[in-house]
Amino acid sequence: MITKPTVFILGAGASFGFGYPLGKNLVEIILKNIDPDNPDNAIELFKGLGFSEDEIISFRNQLRLSAAPSIDNFLEPRGEDERYLGKLLIAYALIPFEKTEPLFYDSSWYITLLNKLKSTFVDFEKNKLSFITFNYDRSLEHFLMTALVNQFNKTEQQVAEKLNKIPIIHLYGKLGMLPWEAVKSGEYSRAYNPKVLPHLLRRSSKSLKIIYDKIELDNEDFRQAKKILSNARKIYFFGFGYHADNLERLRIKSLNSNTTGIGTTSTPTVSRIIEGTSFKLPQDLKESIPKLYKIKFPNYDWDINELFEQKIRLE
Repeated sequence: MITKPTVFILGAGASFGFGYPLGKNLVEIILKNIDPDNPDNAIELFKGLGFSEDEIISFRNQLRLSAAPSIDNFLEPRGEDERYLGKLLIAYALIPFEKTEPLFYDSSWYITLLNKLKSTFVDFEKNKLSFITFNYDRSLEHFLMTALVNQFNKTEQQVAEKLNKIPIIHLYGKLGMLPWEAVKSGEYSRAYNPKVLPHLLRRSSKSLKIIYDKIELDNEDFRQAKKILSNARKIYFFGFGYHADNLERLRIKSLNSNTTGIGTTSTPTVSRIIEGTSFKLPQDLKESIPKLYKIKFPNYDWDINELFEQKIRLE
């Protein structure tokens, strides 16, 4: 059981092993899905959702020539209609990956995590464990529900009572709430299912968010994430790209010192472990991130499972 507040911050690489695409791969899938030269393109589907072919092709050309590192970066400065089309395209690209079997492959870090918790069902929600994810997919929630139902021979309702007490914060939204989650008024729920239906696509896209710097401080998810991080004793980055904007939005630098005024800092009052994976990270980031943000990379070649096995102690 985890008694020291522990936070896992998840980037696209954390879901890659389960079939989900990385940022650049997602852009490629979106481009392919609305490529007029692709005989299996989805242009007619998106026309049925209210967009003209000219609007769809124009969106594709701008995305293709933008050199944006991710679809999120591309959408951030755009107008409402383009953002809506972008969200629909994201949902259309990701929903087909919602399959259960890939979550249970032999080297799944989800399995490693669950096995290392060593919790009884009665005490599961007592784990001081939180997740902050920049991903849209719901694979973690679905895995935990599926695994706990089958491991402890419980109903979804019984497991939901436990899981709803473990924070899993999707900073940029997700593809709808799962049916067993605590759904608030106006929120949409959808089963973990790879089938794409136009009416569900529209509803799924509305659960995705594009974050703006000007309204970030008023965002409830970011406020909750920063509060959780401020109380954490252990913080681990998994499959993270360490984009400066994301690190700044979480105020990672402030976790290493207490700001008492403008330009005034004191030594940390809370001893924290802040570590992460850096597998296949560009060399310049491997060198700069530890200096700028005090995030340690125990071994450049370790993936998530190796970091778990070699370094992480859940206690």
